[in-house]
Amino acid sequence: MKQYKIILSIFIILALLSGCSQRFSEVMLIENEPLAEQRHIFLSVYGYKADALNLTAIESILDRYMEQNPDIIVTYEGVKGIDYWNALERRAQANGLDDVFMVDHDRVIKLAEQEKLADLSGLPTIEKYQDKMKEQFIGEDGSVYFLPSCVSAYGLYINYDLLEEHGQKVPENWSEFMEVCQYFADQGSAPIVANNYTSLRTLIVGKSLYSVYQKDSAAAIEAFNRTPAELANTLRPGIELVEQMIDRKWIDCEEVSVTNPTSDDLKLFVSGDRPFMVTGCWATSRVADMEPGFSYGVHPFPILDDGSVLIIDANTCISANADSEHLEEVMQLVECITQPDSIWEYCESQSSYTPLQDDRVPTDQTILPASECLESGRIVIGSDYRLNLPLDTALSEITKQMLNEMSADEAVTLLDQLLAQ
Repeated sequence: MKQYKIILSIFIILALLSGCSQRFSEVMLIENEPLAEQRHIFLSVYGYKADALNLTAIESILDRYMEQNPDIIVTYEGVKGIDYWNALERRAQANGLDDVFMVDHDRVIKLAEQEKLADLSGLPTIEKYQDKMKEQFIGEDGSVYFLPSCVSAYGLYINYDLLEEHGQKVPENWSEFMEVCQYFADQGSAPIVANNYTSLRTLIVGKSLYSVYQKDSAAAIEAFNRTPAELANTLRPGIELVEQMIDRKWIDCEEVSVTNPTSDDLKLFVSGDRPFMVTGCWATSRVADMEPGFSYGVHPFPILDDGSVLIIDANTCISANADSEHLEEVMQLVECITQPDSIWEYCESQSSYTPLQDDRVPTDQTILPASECLESGRIVIGSDYRLNLPLDTALSEITKQMLNEMSADEAVTLLDQLLAQ
């Protein structure tokens, strides 16, 4: 039987090698021990997942690939947060991309234009994906430049005990949400914990685009691509929602502007004196590890006049380096990562949903209210890959400006300008 070893350590990655100078990166080296006379191939995987549960799932998947390919050694480097994206862009500029790496909507657009992404359309695992996920990654010409490993959901974390203590009920629509938020604001506390990365832009998209995803979303996306100003105007209701949250002091602007996502926001929520938090379902395991002294659950956003909406994304999307020296082996690795067992193992570690034609749902009971909304189809895709506009980056910029007193009208104008660039 072959022996395997797993080494998890901290390295300082030099700028020439990683594009992440003077920063610490968590590097997991998953390495088999081939016979001395064997010639082996080295492949590298670069990702923004660096938490214990994520690493355990990734370790298992990569270990399975190496068991099937004993002449190959795979290393995984995980970097958290925005540092990952900054380093990825520097590596791309220096032609130093890893063999396999994680991407998001805006980077796919940029890297595909630069012809840095390998076409994955020949992989047989593609046929196992849900149709609505295929719409996200299969281009008009049939090309495939990324594949999602999960479907992530963004929701509203609710402190049930705090609501009960104050005689408030779980809100199920916009008027009820307004009432609860205003109650706590009148008590002198900003009721909503948010972060400066995705929280506000998620609310904007959910409020504004729900009707788009209840009909022929493809036609609407095509229209937005032709006329970015139409998208900016369509997003006005969500931008006005954020303005209202700021004006009514439902969020603390200074706090939000410096809150690190899936870190500082969780600490604020777990403190127990804030009823709501806006972040991803994947944070439930971290919240549980922090041992909050109250009961909570993750719900869809009650921001519609007649109910709630769940924001979902094709997430943990992986691409392959078109210039890899070992492209055949890289394709085999991507195929292994996207096999049903691998996908499910990873989704479980993330409290996320499978992008495959599979009826399994995460076992995490905390996200059950969100799951019910997904099953009923009350959803919006937060970062739609059919949209050929840098919407995520643009929304991040306007929400940053709104936290610094920019009005909704000014934000719509700025958004129009950013999308047109």
